[in-house]
Amino acid sequence: MAANGVSSGGQAVCESEARSEAERLLADPRLHVSDRHRAFLRYIVDAVFEGRGDAVKAYSIAIDVFNRPPSFDPSSDPIVRIEATRLRETLAKYYEQLGNEPGARLDIPRGRYVPVFVEREQPPCQGDDVSDVEEEVVPAAEDATASLRSTVSRKPYAALALAGLAAIALAGGYAVFRAAMPVPLDTQKPLVSLSLNAAQKDTVAGEAVMEDLAVSLARFGTVRLKSDVGAARPGVDPAEQTTYDVRMRYGEDATSVSLWWQVSEASTGEAVWTDQDRRQTGTGTRDGAIRALVYGVSRRIAGPVGVVNTMELRRNLPASTTGNICVLRGEFAVEQRHLAPLKAARPCLEATIAADPADADAMATLARVFMWTGRTTGDDSYFGRGLDLANRAATVSPASTRAALAQLATQYQVGQNDASIAAGRRGVALNPENAELLAKLSMALFLSGHWEEGVRLAQEATDLVGQTIRDANFVMILDAYRQGHYAEAVFLARQVPAADTPTTVLKLAAIARLGDRPVTEQEIAAARQQHPDLDRTVAAMFSGARYDSSLKAALRTGILEAGLKSPELASNGSM
Repeated sequence: MAANGVSSGGQAVCESEARSEAERLLADPRLHVSDRHRAFLRYIVDAVFEGRGDAVKAYSIAIDVFNRPPSFDPSSDPIVRIEATRLRETLAKYYEQLGNEPGARLDIPRGRYVPVFVEREQPPCQGDDVSDVEEEVVPAAEDATASLRSTVSRKPYAALALAGLAAIALAGGYAVFRAAMPVPLDTQKPLVSLSLNAAQKDTVAGEAVMEDLAVSLARFGTVRLKSDVGAARPGVDPAEQTTYDVRMRYGEDATSVSLWWQVSEASTGEAVWTDQDRRQTGTGTRDGAIRALVYGVSRRIAGPVGVVNTMELRRNLPASTTGNICVLRGEFAVEQRHLAPLKAARPCLEATIAADPADADAMATLARVFMWTGRTTGDDSYFGRGLDLANRAATVSPASTRAALAQLATQYQVGQNDASIAAGRRGVALNPENAELLAKLSMALFLSGHWEEGVRLAQEATDLVGQTIRDANFVMILDAYRQGHYAEAVFLARQVPAADTPTTVLKLAAIARLGDRPVTEQEIAAARQQHPDLDRTVAAMFSGARYDSSLKAALRTGILEAGLKSPELASNGSM
């Protein structure tokens, strides 16, 4: 099978040979290309093998490879055509140097940006004789019509008939080509059905609890509620649409209210999680206990790290899968905050938005992916792109907590602190059960100098889930450090399981302020082994002036005493 369905006159090679040649080429030190050209080459090669060849256009390359803004216009900015020409010339010289070495060859035909793989002894693929026109990917049927075009030029009277024949050949070949291409799965948000049992004396209260739980689940925006348990949508691929059944049993006594709940996969009936939540009641606090019970269960089912999202992320689906799974993977990449998963999350998010320009979840997630890509690479051009997407998401879906979170993060990153805090407040109002969003709002407030409110909200977020939340805990550590309670800051930092790099930096600064140099050096040595990005994170905490200057000065003192380096890097905070 041809690697991409296009031979352009050369003998196409099988897909395994094409993949082998692509990896060999990209790893060969004899290929003297810039990092930008190597990224260009990697991008178009990955697109072919992931079945996205027809989506490779000058616009997508400019955005993804050359970091152009979303307003990029290929007709006024020829960067992609210029760099493609240079890359073709470099590849031609490279293969000339290989001489008679056997194997495959990667060509980029003129007029296109999709590579083809042919036998190395074949002449280079020329493509159409254009250098400034981007064309659609066409199938191997193009070769069958080449002679038709030359015949038309010699016999004008046959032009009309032959043109029709050529169109039929092209259409048929293209249909075969597209049919052979893997079609990415387009996953939907999972359906959740609710059912409840209760003792007769608790029936009315139990029904009210289930109604409140349905509202609470919907606020997270991660699931869709199934109104009829017995109904099924015909013709839907099970890989694209999953359903979870949530069975509950409500009970109450003189001192408490409780909810036993179990989440099962509807397709198999397998129970994936079973638990029971209980809240104590006191005089006049029954309604508050029920509300806390409902909020707690809904977060554990549909929250960012809830049971349903966790099960969805565990599904073994291709990396090219679009839709809901892609959004969840993007959010997970943001929480990891490493460049490789961030880059891996982008193609499917962009494909999701291309298929549905009104998908606010995908836009909001891609906005945060862009922001963290900029933070990890030091390229601030990503920040504007992220902000634009976040604002678009909020415009398309004003009630989306994901859009509010994206605005909170991106607006803060570009120094729009007041707007960032306003977006966070709007998100919390939309979903008061979202403790992670509340924690991020507490961060924005605290770093902007609103100490008391930031700490209060961080504590509220922690109380909501009954355990440590990274951003809330970071605020608590910062507050202890700011007040000179260095031993307390160290203690709080040590309580964080698998602490991230910013938390580790705070711990090191606090240890240094305690004045025990041997312990400081030992801790720094251990931190460098666990966190290779230690110095980059230090730089991120000192570049820009988007958070309170007194806090920055206090941090700088501790970090300098620790002896950590602080290279310049355009970034900010730990959001």
